[in-house]
Amino acid sequence: MVRNRKSNSKKERMIMIGSSAFVLAALTMTGLYMRQGNMESQDNGYVVDFTALEDSTNQKLNELAQNNVSAVEDSGLDVLLEDDLDYMPYDEGALGVGTAQVGSGQIQIPGVTDKEEVPEEDEMGVGAGREEQLPTTVSEAEVRELHFSEENGLIRPVSGTVIMPYSMNANVYFKTLNQYTSNPAVVFDAEEGTSVSACAEGQVVSIYEDSRIGRAVTLDLGDGYQVTYGQLKDIQVAEGDYVDAGEVLAAVSGPTKYYVVEGPNLYFKLTRYGAALNPEELF
Repeated sequence: MVRNRKSNSKKERMIMIGSSAFVLAALTMTGLYMRQGNMESQDNGYVVDFTALEDSTNQKLNELAQNNVSAVEDSGLDVLLEDDLDYMPYDEGALGVGTAQVGSGQIQIPGVTDKEEVPEEDEMGVGAGREEQLPTTVSEAEVRELHFSEENGLIRPVSGTVIMPYSMNANVYFKTLNQYTSNPAVVFDAEEGTSVSACAEGQVVSIYEDSRIGRAVTLDLGDGYQVTYGQLKDIQVAEGDYVDAGEVLAAVSGPTKYYVVEGPNLYFKLTRYGAALNPEELF
């Protein structure tokens, strides 16, 4: 059954090939004949009978089709074509399910017919069905150039008195620890909840937890200077933030176990390239 369908397809193809050749020849002859007829019409008033020409052409096509089918059957050409071809061009199953015949305009050609269809542009130059891409302005992160000089001085972070001074050359007595040791910072007496202010313009470089000084914030003032605030709560800044002098950073918290006897306080440390300095000289 499949063989008969393939054979019929081959016959149809041979018929179409022969028909196409005959049509081309007929059209050529018709053109020449019409040209001659026009010349004779101008000379003798002769008119071409196209109805008779059409009947004659159809008769010739039928004869040629019958002759082609007989010739293919007699010569065994259909057997040869079936053996040599891997698929029949007009066999729908040969090219896969749903594949149309050649000439149908539905053949899928990789790299040609599978390209994405580009919508036409409208009057504004925007493709149909596409959203117009409007230019967007990307706001860059704020960048400040920070500079600090000791001549500028520092604002006191809280108004309380100093209960433990900076001392790196002599030891200072720590009541809670009940011992004398050096102190790289200044410890201010302050009630819990007291607002803590930035001592100068700077950038928050770290927020962390320390067992000795509790919650802490470090500001970079520029030119190697940094300050660290300890014993904090309710921190109102984040790492990377820029702050102005006098801006509230946080509040004083309850003391850690290392400062229980001293009571609530603010730990304040100033360094330059990591070396501790006495901040009291800059207030």
